[in-house]
Amino acid sequence: MSDYASPSDSRLWLDGDAFRASAGTALPADIFATALPGWDAFGGIKAGFSREPSQDNTNLTVWNKKGTYRQKKGEKTESIKFRPVDVSKATALTLLQGGSIAETSTGSGIWEWIEGNDEPFALIIRVQDGSEWKGFYLKKAELATKPPETMDGDDLEGWDLEVIDLVPDDGSLSIRKFTSSNPLA
Repeated sequence: MSDYASPSDSRLWLDGDAFRASAGTALPADIFATALPGWDAFGGIKAGFSREPSQDNTNLTVWNKKGTYRQKKGEKTESIKFRPVDVSKATALTLLQGGSIAETSTGSGIWEWIEGNDEPFALIIRVQDGSEWKGFYLKKAELATKPPETMDGDDLEGWDLEVIDLVPDDGSLSIRKFTSSNPLA
């Protein structure tokens, strides 16, 4: 049995939030604040989210040497996947990709969703386990592909969104990670 295991260091992220704003919107002073002025909340998120990094690596070998000598690494890209299950302003704006919603005729009560052309946006996504928080900030991102829409009797209606990070215009980090405690302390 290990003497180094620490149950207090393991996390089960049970609660979370996601927010959307215009691309380039500055990081709030407190990413874990109850309200984030200037950011639209996604509403309910089903079962948290996943962050998936991707990078092409090529092993470079040398004669008379076993194994890999060096690695050539390609561009790193990251995506965040989550499912909003509330039709919030943030969800609609993301699905519309820069488009709009218009009433088909005045007073008809029928609204058409008109898609745009991949408008970039800023994203904050965060999760909580008790008093511990973890959050990610993307200064500039866009929807990877138009997601399928789930409408059946077995699950909550929602959209499985995959958001791709884009390098911000100022060249800063595309995904920044934050926690409410320092694991190196």
